[in-house]
Amino acid sequence: MTLLAQYALTGVVTGCFLILATIGFSLTRQVEGFLNIAHAEMLGVSAFITWGLNAAAGWHIVPSAVTAIIATAFVGLFIGRAVYDPIRRMGPAVVLIASVGVAYVIAGLMHMIVGTGIRTLDIPLATSYRAFGLRITNYQMIVVALAALSSVSLALFLNRTKTGLAIRAMASNPELAASRGIDVRQTSRATWLLSSGLAGLSGVMLALVATLSTDIAFGQILQILAVAILAGLGSLYSVIVAGLIVGIAMDVSVFFIPAGYRPLIAFAVVIIALVLRPEGLSMKRAS
Repeated sequence: MTLLAQYALTGVVTGCFLILATIGFSLTRQVEGFLNIAHAEMLGVSAFITWGLNAAAGWHIVPSAVTAIIATAFVGLFIGRAVYDPIRRMGPAVVLIASVGVAYVIAGLMHMIVGTGIRTLDIPLATSYRAFGLRITNYQMIVVALAALSSVSLALFLNRTKTGLAIRAMASNPELAASRGIDVRQTSRATWLLSSGLAGLSGVMLALVATLSTDIAFGQILQILAVAILAGLGSLYSVIVAGLIVGIAMDVSVFFIPAGYRPLIAFAVVIIALVLRPEGLSMKRAS
């Protein structure tokens, strides 16, 4: 039972990572109106900027991470303006296909710039802590703390600030929001910065707890999609619950089945949940 509990604890860490990765994806989906498959590659952009500044340039991990998050936010904004805005009128299906192309372009650029092989940050080895027979590292604790702090901060931002309320209005009903005087272009810009910044933070978390390769980011999109589908079109809180469910389910499954099947568990959970609750964890149905 101790081993099973250990897998569950690791699943909480995985879930915290998925929460932040999926919140940005869901924001883009609700405000911009399409599934941005390239969102997962933004995690890789942030992770490798962090690695480049930290391991290659010799920066401390904190300024490396902060710079990577800010840079990723503006890369996401640039892609949104330069690629997606000109073709938005063609419909969400066209923009979705374009986002797949963007994902491959980003992946190709990372292969060209970084090359193949495994990369790690230049940080001290993880320190393990034990309690009740369970083990957790200091970097895993940082991931959980960052996810909790970011979720609370995001909730306050969306509910207490003018820009946050505008984003919520756009997510609920873009036409009504525009008719009420909300600056659609400015709100869209804020959404891209916020969603890409969250992807940047997720990329930093990925770099802290995993070895990096140029194809690691694209593998995250299936898990992000699973969490987004399970959460439905609901609130931030449904994404948090869905992220924890998927993360724990994937890591606990290793106790029973080979680790190679771990990614499939995410969609098994989604299929079971949606059979019982088609609208996802939220009470909203997709239109």
